[in-house]
Amino acid sequence: MTKKCLGCGSVLQTENRELDGYVEEKDYSIANLCRRCFRMKYYGEFHFIERKNDEFIDILKGVSETNSLVLYLVDLFTLTNNIDNINKYLKNDTILVITKRDIMPKSINNDKILQYIRNLNTSKNIKDIEIISSVNNDGLDELYNKIKKYQTEKLVYVVGNTNAGKSTLINKMMKNYSTTDSAITTSILPATTLGQMNIQLDKTLTLVDTPGLIDESSFSNYVDIKILKRITPKKEIKPKTFQLKVGKTIEVENLIRIDYLGGNKNSFTSYFSNDLRINQINVSTHKKEFLEHEKYIFDVKGREDIVINGLGYIKIVDPGTVTVYVPKGVSVVKRDSLV
Repeated sequence: MTKKCLGCGSVLQTENRELDGYVEEKDYSIANLCRRCFRMKYYGEFHFIERKNDEFIDILKGVSETNSLVLYLVDLFTLTNNIDNINKYLKNDTILVITKRDIMPKSINNDKILQYIRNLNTSKNIKDIEIISSVNNDGLDELYNKIKKYQTEKLVYVVGNTNAGKSTLINKMMKNYSTTDSAITTSILPATTLGQMNIQLDKTLTLVDTPGLIDESSFSNYVDIKILKRITPKKEIKPKTFQLKVGKTIEVENLIRIDYLGGNKNSFTSYFSNDLRINQINVSTHKKEFLEHEKYIFDVKGREDIVINGLGYIKIVDPGTVTVYVPKGVSVVKRDSLV
């Protein structure tokens, strides 16, 4: 009989410590966590495992062959216009769950966020939307009631990109609505969950945690663990506003820079982790760190955001032209202002 790691869902094995689910042979009979999850949980050690999206897409296609309800988790922090992309793999009835409400400023009205998302959503599969904070336990009762309303089978699948908050949500729902005292492994590293895991909340509801789709254009894929910890917001973001004239630049440490190249004096408000230093300098101040960065040029119409995938965004109030420098591979998009 095979055993699965309760942290990441991998099948436990004793043959190869470089593969998923490894435990030492002497510990196999009593182990409920693989060595990787055990070290992550008790020692804070992070061991990255490279995964490819093909196997995760196969999981989604398997979900699509069921009639089960799906919870599709999307991170509010780097929300873009592509919230319904996952529906090219899924045909199931879906609840769109917008996560990490706790790290966005409280001044942003939830009703405005909902209206913004409804304007973006073109999928007929999405039956309802819920904004939540698993950390603060906000919106979970409402989400639980919506799951009960829309579910057609006992199994309800939880899907989304890596670091969208799937395992954190499931852990909180286990605490709130079940009697189990176990927990899924969570971390800021991509590909923490490696296999499907069934978590029974009650006699009529079992959540299925799935590995996350890896967004290869996310900033998190291009930094080491020390930087990843700093760019990942841990509490409510404090926006910073700059009044820029043409010829000025906003730099987020040595990570990105945004040059203001054309327009009248303009207001730029940054939404990044509070742990990052953000400075205003002259465009003429060149740094070698940005020489090999990828360059994006945007003509901003006014009241638009420039979103750096996996890092944050900058709101620009009035029309103007900006150039954005990011590491090669990181995507940058323009959207209507969320705030």
